[in-house]
Amino acid sequence: MAHGLMISHLKNTRYLHGGHVYRESIKKMLIANDPDLMMDEISVHDQHHRYWRLCRQIYDILTAPLSRYPAKVNHFRTKAFRKRLESAMAKTTYALFVISGADMLWCLDFLPADAPILYLSHNIEHLLYDQQVAKYASVPWLGRLLRADAAKFKAFELRNIKRLRKIIAIANADQETLHAYCPEASIVTIMPSFDYPAFTKNPVKEAGALRLGFLGNLEWWPNRRSLQWFLDEIFPLVNSNVELHLYGQGSAAFSDGKRIQGHGFIANLAEVWTELDLMIQPITCGAGINIKVAEALYNRMPIVATPLALRGMPLMEDLAIKVLADAQEWVQYLNGPMPAKQAMLQIHQDNADLFSLQKNRATLQALLAQDGQNPNRRLG
Repeated sequence: MAHGLMISHLKNTRYLHGGHVYRESIKKMLIANDPDLMMDEISVHDQHHRYWRLCRQIYDILTAPLSRYPAKVNHFRTKAFRKRLESAMAKTTYALFVISGADMLWCLDFLPADAPILYLSHNIEHLLYDQQVAKYASVPWLGRLLRADAAKFKAFELRNIKRLRKIIAIANADQETLHAYCPEASIVTIMPSFDYPAFTKNPVKEAGALRLGFLGNLEWWPNRRSLQWFLDEIFPLVNSNVELHLYGQGSAAFSDGKRIQGHGFIANLAEVWTELDLMIQPITCGAGINIKVAEALYNRMPIVATPLALRGMPLMEDLAIKVLADAQEWVQYLNGPMPAKQAMLQIHQDNADLFSLQKNRATLQALLAQDGQNPNRRLG
């Protein structure tokens, strides 16, 4: 039996996050395409509490000017992990290495020169980092420090991407960007994919409040910033017969005891897909593809979203999908009669199938088979 090794930055010890869901779908495809392949995985850190991460990130930022690596890389580039990686390779001859995320591209320096490597790109990381640090641009000392670190990270990401030959992008737009950076690489798009039977939501209640739902990790800054925009600019102006239900890590803190209910992290998402009327995804920042948007569409949930939330998804026209750009459009729509009608619809099956693991695994198989060998044995 051949072995593959997934190299990732975080181990799920507290809750599932989108990055884990995405790399697990790729792992499932690899095994489905080659049942003789056993995928191992090593991660740098367990999931620590948000405040531990914040303290560590401050340390990494302050010490980054003293290092040739940017702060985001130093956060995961630890001596302990290097030893674990070297130990794993000493014990097992791997037929495939999968590097998950740009933060882990430093591992290229420690893999065998002829190693078969597949890079899993969750987003164009330096573009996301630029968005994150832009908030602090007006803070003189901190702004300069962060801009310098962002520039260092961009150089790191681009330099290492050019060393790769097989890349999976999470979105079509990312594939185009990666191809411009690395024209010699073989790059395909595989969106977040699922293989469990899709849920069917309960009928809309004839009486009572319209139940809007937001699902996402609210310890992840793009989700938190986007939801805050919705809560500040939109929801206070929406009719009182509309409820907002929040699901995901950190969501309980947003409960107001009235119309906003934060349910926290839930392991069984059946409650989300069956009990709500409409999903909302008011995403205003971020990159790649929002995993929970993809999962909502897979479960054929009607959705109201910003253009950015659906970025990179080749969706056909669908009455169950409403795209709204600015706050005024959101307020007007949610106060009108259409949300109740939209809530009675389901996402078109062709749109849901974009996120089917069974249908997407062929794309991965084709990428790995390009060199004419057993695709999981030799990536060249």
